[in-house]
Amino acid sequence: MTLSTAGKYVGIIALSLSVLSVLYIGAFVYQLGALVPAEYWIYETQIVKRELLAEHRDKRKILFVAGSSTFFGIDAGRIEQALGTDTLNLGVSIARPFAVMVNDIMPYVQTGDVVIFPLEYELYHAETTYTDWFTNQVMAWDPDYFWELHATEKVRFMRSVLPQRVLLGAITKAVGSHLESVQARQLKPPDHIRSLIRAAWSQPNYRPSKMYSLLNNDRHGNAIMRTPEPVVVSTGDPYELDIDFIDSPYFWSTLQGFVEHCRAKGVSVYIAWPLVVSEKLNFRSSRVTQGVSEIMGRLREMGISVLGNPSDFQYDIGHFTDKLYHLTLQGRAEHIARLLAHLMNEPRLFLTKKHTSATKTSFYGTARPASCVAPMRLCHRTLSPIVNRL
Repeated sequence: MTLSTAGKYVGIIALSLSVLSVLYIGAFVYQLGALVPAEYWIYETQIVKRELLAEHRDKRKILFVAGSSTFFGIDAGRIEQALGTDTLNLGVSIARPFAVMVNDIMPYVQTGDVVIFPLEYELYHAETTYTDWFTNQVMAWDPDYFWELHATEKVRFMRSVLPQRVLLGAITKAVGSHLESVQARQLKPPDHIRSLIRAAWSQPNYRPSKMYSLLNNDRHGNAIMRTPEPVVVSTGDPYELDIDFIDSPYFWSTLQGFVEHCRAKGVSVYIAWPLVVSEKLNFRSSRVTQGVSEIMGRLREMGISVLGNPSDFQYDIGHFTDKLYHLTLQGRAEHIARLLAHLMNEPRLFLTKKHTSATKTSFYGTARPASCVAPMRLCHRTLSPIVNRL
């Protein structure tokens, strides 16, 4: 083969790759917003939580931020009543990346606020925002997230998406108008979501019909409904703590950046430990001890206060519902009692002086009237299962 012939082949290959790249990028852009199977209740619930944040923007408040263990395990209303400060439950799903959780609340925190992270152990090991679950969800119900990224982040996002998912989105976009299953996923406008939840809150003794629904939020952001089914008994370590410690630059740098932002604004940040099923974690084992020690060491380096010890928040399996992080109402009551015992031991933030029914006292002693009270994977390997999912 002569040099000129070899050059021609290289040119053809380069041209072919360029054409394929352009076609792939075109397909990626085309399928953004395709209504593929996804957890649309999370999109809707995020809007509800942001509405609660907007309502409390100018009030001193406590914010509980984590995944569904917080959504189902924290009673923000009871904490508000005990501490005399507006309290919101901003838990949604453990699958939401930590950076998304903190970015959601960043615009709403102000001087005097307190942010408490009862983070699930899995979040300490997370290594990226762009997980399969997250990119799938965002492309389906929040494509604006992609367009608002910087160019380099757009590239990172695109590289994290499996080609099968792009193909699924393109097919859904092309034929979705002819399929009832796809049309049923039409996004509700934010104003409609806000009107639905306000109508629900206006009903006396309101009870939602679905566990995973925007309507399963009370006025503090707590989950209302629990399933009666017993928790599935898992083998091994279901909490990803009894493993070799994984140093995640992504998680720790995200937390560090948020803490620095909060300190500059006079906002306090606490870490709380997640609730777990008793005996599912051996807190005396060397690997669990090592993992906790590593986490505690990083938190001390950052100067972040920690509420209690991990072993303080173990509960009988009968206190859980359909997931190992979802408490029953009885379990939640016990969890809040233990958590409040630690919160009351924070004299820098929580006043022990009782407030009257006429006023509520903020962390910094200002009285005010009592009335002030954004994992599923669509990693399809062949065209046939992709079409079957539409």
